[in-house]
Amino acid sequence: MTTSGAPLHYVPWAPEEPGWSTDQAGLRGAAWLNEQPGQRLVLVAQKQDYQRHPMAQRVQNAVVAKGGSLTGWYGGPVLAPWPTREIVGDLAGGLHRRATVICVLPWGDDPLADAWLRARRAVSVIDGCVHPKADVALLDPVVEAAMEELAGHVNDANGLAGGHDKAFAVHTLLKLHAAGYRWDVDQLCGWALGHNFTGSEEDHLRRYATKVLEGSPFRPLPADPFSPGAVARWRRPGIRP
Repeated sequence: MTTSGAPLHYVPWAPEEPGWSTDQAGLRGAAWLNEQPGQRLVLVAQKQDYQRHPMAQRVQNAVVAKGGSLTGWYGGPVLAPWPTREIVGDLAGGLHRRATVICVLPWGDDPLADAWLRARRAVSVIDGCVHPKADVALLDPVVEAAMEELAGHVNDANGLAGGHDKAFAVHTLLKLHAAGYRWDVDQLCGWALGHNFTGSEEDHLRRYATKVLEGSPFRPLPADPFSPGAVARWRRPGIRP
């Protein structure tokens, strides 16, 4: 299964680097955005935080919008400083497929954003290199094979919220867990966002994955849509139903 979407860049969170600061990181993001052609967008969680930051004085001719409200922006490059989980989900979907290129400024240790950047093989705007952990697997190979199969079963418009899609998601996770496989929820969800799952799907996947790990029951439990042998199939990822 391949990733797709707008090219993804990022400004590394690197407090260990000499001369690094949040101000400098923001200014580098602003410089990147100013270099991009098209209608520019700065996507923020809180406008006040952005407006107080030095980057706001450097960004030129950009629409500034909060997540979920894109009035006045019709498509182009996107700078996303300090994205929330909801904004990461929107970015993963290319903001309704209107983003031409995206740059993220992570804040601190953000395991979901980091996993998404790794899954998408994001490129640093500082040195032009792919994320240093892009080749480190986020998931056990069997879990990854199961997730790839799940992606083929679901309708993105439904967001894993119910019916057929929820049944496949829940029973995929239950079968993996019963067979002894485990996952880090942020890495699972970051992998999903990096492989064309939507933000809504990530939200429900997170709930289901956490519930399975905790051993909490699903009430009601959807009917199992799988034929026998699913785990054996995932252990041999060259074989698909």
